[in-house]
Amino acid sequence: MRICTSIFVAVLLAVGTLSAQPKQRGSLIGAPTRIELSCRELLKSMAWWARFGFLPMSRPGDKADSAITLTDGQLVLTLVKISQPSPVLVYRCGSTKRLKEQLDSLTILSNFEVEGPTYRELRFRSPNGVYISARVGTIETAIKITGNLNQICGKLTELSTGAEKLKNEQQWWSDLGFVASRGDSVPYRFVNMSDGHIEIGIHEGRDITGLAFTYFMPDMEQRIDRLKKSGLVPVDEIPTNDGRIGNAIFSSPDGQQVYLFEGTK
Repeated sequence: MRICTSIFVAVLLAVGTLSAQPKQRGSLIGAPTRIELSCRELLKSMAWWARFGFLPMSRPGDKADSAITLTDGQLVLTLVKISQPSPVLVYRCGSTKRLKEQLDSLTILSNFEVEGPTYRELRFRSPNGVYISARVGTIETAIKITGNLNQICGKLTELSTGAEKLKNEQQWWSDLGFVASRGDSVPYRFVNMSDGHIEIGIHEGRDITGLAFTYFMPDMEQRIDRLKKSGLVPVDEIPTNDGRIGNAIFSSPDGQQVYLFEGTK
């Protein structure tokens, strides 16, 4: 499935017209901890992600037959063997009761689970269908990551999503406390929204389902070549201006997309 990738890559490589904004530390939701990915076969999916530089880590509550957590130093992924929306951004929230009140005041619909006198978990999604789960600290423990680059993919630059109307999606994230870090309107409109921990790249009119993990490295051509020689086949290859395969899109066994682009962004 192509997504006008040559234009998409050109935009990601371009310098945005928005001046740099101080990154806000935190949002209404709290602090992001990990991303949940729904999988049909945990071991098969774990093996695929391991080839992309994700290694197992210990997390309370994980069970080998139902949940496995991996990290590449920049992202923490929990592969779950349950039928649910995927991917889900998981946040550790200070007060789910207060967050529920804030979401209600913003007319953001949410589903919830109750535990005693408070909410155990709140679930809601953006206009474009990005799913978020906010959970109390007693069930969602903080996770420390090294911040080191992924040895296979390189530097994570953003979580990319498409939007039919950029304005609506941008306003939704802004209401949650995210701030615009960069953006442009040529050759199409896009903006990056940051909470100081993660960047959500919103691309108007691009066919990006959910959130794609987007990595950049100057030597991405060699990285892509090594992945292909290991037997992994991209779902799309985007040549550079001089004809090299410096950009590629891979898809996990469960449909999670990983974008690998050549550049220093």
